[in-house]
Amino acid sequence: MTRYVIAFTAAAALTAIAAVPAFPQVVIYDGEPSDPYSVDGNTESNFLDSWNRHHDDQNRWFGQQSSFGPGDVITLLEGRGYRVRNVQDVGKRYLVKATRGGDNLLVSVSRSGDIMGVVHDQR
Repeated sequence: MTRYVIAFTAAAALTAIAAVPAFPQVVIYDGEPSDPYSVDGNTESNFLDSWNRHHDDQNRWFGQQSSFGPGDVITLLEGRGYRVRNVQDVGKRYLVKATRGGDNLLVSVSRSGDIMGVVHDQR
């Protein structure tokens, strides 16, 4: 009887773990509409803008003002092996042109010092 209880518990636990929902990754396509059913073709970028606004509003609400500047961005990325070429303030984030391992990269860094994304620079 004990074996059946243990086997049933293990099966239930494995089923619960396997049933955890997977969330889709947001992908922004460059130069083509990403969602053929959307009105303006900017579904993902609109989502990311609203997500950024929501989290920036939360930081203002809780009084978490960030003093993370361009110099801090350079220090952060160089400490992680990037060679920084240019830091551009784009409002809610810093957009950084950098290289690492011979690859030209665009790195997005938040005002709180989090690396939000890294993509290959095609230019």
